[in-house]
Parts: sequence; C-alpha cells; structure tokens
Amino acid sequence: MIEVTFSLDNPKREVSTIRGFIRYAGKRYSFPTGESVKTACFSKGKCRECKEARAINNKLVAVEIAMKNAILYYKQDFKVPEAVDFRKKVEQFLTGNNAIEIKRKDNEFLSYVDEYIKTCDKSVETIKSYKTALNSLREFEKVKKKTFSFDDITLKFAEEYRKWLLDADYSRNYIGTLFKNLKFFMKHAREVGKLHDNTDYEKFKVEAEVADTIALSEIELLRLHRLVIDEDLVKRASNDERLHNIRARIRAWDNVRKKFLIGAFTAMRVSDFNRIQDYNIQDGIITILPKKGSSIRKPEPVKIPMHPVIQEILASGFDLSCKVSEQYLNKQIKVLCRLAGIVGDTVVYRTEGGVLKEFVKQRWELVSTHTARRSGATNFYKQGIPKRSIMLLTGHKSEKQFDAYVKLSAEENAKALMEDDYFNKDKADTSNEWMLRQIEYENNPNSYK
Repeated sequence: MIEVTFSLDNPKREVSTIRGFIRYAGKRYSFPTGESVKTACFSKGKCRECKEARAINNKLVAVEIAMKNAILYYKQDFKVPEAVDFRKKVEQFLTGNNAIEIKRKDNEFLSYVDEYIKTCDKSVETIKSYKTALNSLREFEKVKKKTFSFDDITLKFAEEYRKWLLDADYSRNYIGTLFKNLKFFMKHAREVGKLHDNTDYEKFKVEAEVADTIALSEIELLRLHRLVIDEDLVKRASNDERLHNIRARIRAWDNVRKKFLIGAFTAMRVSDFNRIQDYNIQDGIITILPKKGSSIRKPEPVKIPMHPVIQEILASGFDLSCKVSEQYLNKQIKVLCRLAGIVGDTVVYRTEGGVLKEFVKQRWELVSTHTARRSGATNFYKQGIPKRSIMLLTGHKSEKQFDAYVKLSAEENAKALMEDDYFNKDKADTSNEWMLRQIEYENNPNSYK
C-alpha cells in the first residue's frame, strides 16, 4: 500500500515548514507542502489546536493525493522517476488532479501485460509465447466488448475464455499454454507489482497432453547422414537451374543436416546444439551449459561423448560457428528427411476444440528441431543406456516425465508382445477341439483335476 507521511523540516525551531514523504521502488521521495506551522501545534502528521489547522490539514490532504497519484503515474509505466521529475509531477496533480484516470489505467490488465513483455529479459521463445497470449486476450476483449481489469480475471472469466478457445478448435496444448501465461501475468502483477489482490487465477487449470511427435531411429539418422547433397539433388528438389543458387542451397542444406545430426546424437535442445563451438569439445567430450532453466536452478554443464557420426561431421571440416536460425532449421530439415527417404504414413492424435482427432501425416512432415532431442533420448534408451544417465543429459527430473518423452510407445511394446506365445500363431492352438476343451473346463473345472 502506498503511504504518505508528513514531518517538520525543523522540529527544534518555534515555527517549521512541513514536508511530505513517500516510498516507491526502494527510494524515498519528498515534497515541500509550502505550509508552515508552530512546532507545538504539529503532532502525528497533522496540525492541531491552532486557528489555521483546518486550512493546513486540507492542504496536506491535497498534497497526499497528488503524491500518491504521481507514484501511480510512474508505476503504470514501470518507471522509477528522479526526485526532480517526481516533484514536477506532484505539482501537476496539485494544479489539475486527474487521479481517477490514472487509477483506471493502472488497473488495466492487458496494459500491464503489454508493458511487462516490452521490459522483461526472457528468452526470444518465451517472449513470443507471451505475445501470443496477449494477442489472444486482446481478441477476447473485443468479443466481450470491455477492457479487462485485474478484478475481471475470475473463475467465470476462465470458463468463458476456455469455451471461446474450444469453439475456435484450438488444440489442448495451445489452450494450456495460454492459461499458463495468463496465470503467470496475474501472479507477477500481484506479487511483484502489488497491483491487485485477486487470487482466482491460482485455481485456473493448465491442461496439456503429450505431444504426438516422432523419434527417428538410428538407421533413419544414418540415412540422413549419408544423403548426398549435390547439384542434381538440389535441381530436382528446388527446380532452380541457377548455379549460384544451387551452390548456396548445397551449403545451407549441409549445415542444416549437420546441425540436426549433432542434436540427434547428443539429445540436446536446439538452443544448445545450435551454439556448440570448438571450445566446447575437449578430449572427445562435448561440454555445454544448457540454456533453458539455467536461470532458475544452479547451472550444471552437460557432458556427453561424441558419437562417431559427430566425429565424422567435425572431420569433414564443418564450421560449428556457422549461423542457422531455428526457423530455417525447422523448415529445411523436413525437406532433407523427405529426400533421405524418411517417409511412410504416420497416424497422429491431437485434441482440438475438446475433441480427440486423428490425422495421417507423412513421417518427414513431423520432423522438427525438437525431433533431434527426442530421437537422441529414445535411441540412447534403446541401446540400453540407464535411464538416470540419459536424464542427466536431457534434464528430466522424474522417470514419469522421461517415460512420456521417450518415443518407444505402442510400436516398441507391440514388437515385444509379438514374441510372446499368446500372439504367436505357430505356437498357439486355435483348433475347435482346443476351444471345446476350454468351454468344458469353464463349465466343470473339477473334472480336470
């Protein structure tokens, strides 16, 4: 709560001027009221027992309001003023008080969110996610034809907002991310900005489902590694006959392929494998500090031996310092996987608009930069590397998280079950005689003792 106190400039003198004080963002600001009072008549921040008491105290009330409004003015823009600027702003409010307007703007939820996004020091990916949430909430404001205040973000709001998103057929994970960001904005405004006391947001549900993505097998990765990227391949794939374009495309595709494979044989995130440099590699071991999460926990570097494929990539003279954007990686790795023959219909499932839907995609269509990390973790596990060792590389904190992440899934389980006698036609007895014996046994089990 913003509080203003008043004290005497010279309490030891018979008469003293009065000054107001207020604290904000760790600073103490003062403002001379222009009023003087007999020291004996001033007590507990007010003028008492003198004929000018009412007039002086009214002036103190006006100064208090102006000082509070000045702080609100700067607070809504997340600024910490200099002492001179603060005094000028108080004087402006004393001459023309617009406290109602300031208070209203200070309570606008999306104005706060917009300003927070502009000033926060989060990663590019996180800021992009925040902006998506802000744009969605702005659209919902238009639908509701109102400007949301902090007090408007209630359980009823959450119910209506979720229904609006479901009616638009957004995926479950997309909606979950929006609500995760919404909760963060409300929490930050309450705990850091001290802008509201609404706690309904704590009960908002953040739903999510495991992404139905793929992991490339070691054979598929080797197929990509051995893909010959030459002029003929580029001509067939791009329909471009210009030699300088073809050569540029060859270099670009080769960089994409090698960056992706480094990620796939280290199980690293794109934010990590895309910034590995020569100095990160010593004695055949790659050492790097993971970018994600390093600000919220004690930084611990990841160390992983180089796979033979990575050794071949480096031996080819590949320049680790070459810059390849995540967006370009995501787009071009799909093309390269298609050219490498990583094809075949793949059924994926996703909840949209609250309904679980089935989609059939080509395998290469599902490949992204994140596929590299998932492929690495999955192939490590297939090779019999202990879970705990892999989790030290991937950063998963629990086996439950890891099991949901690794793509062994139903396919691997089905292959294991095929070895069981129950599913083996050559070993199973499916004759009529066997069936009749089972029926007889169920009806009269004692006869078989």
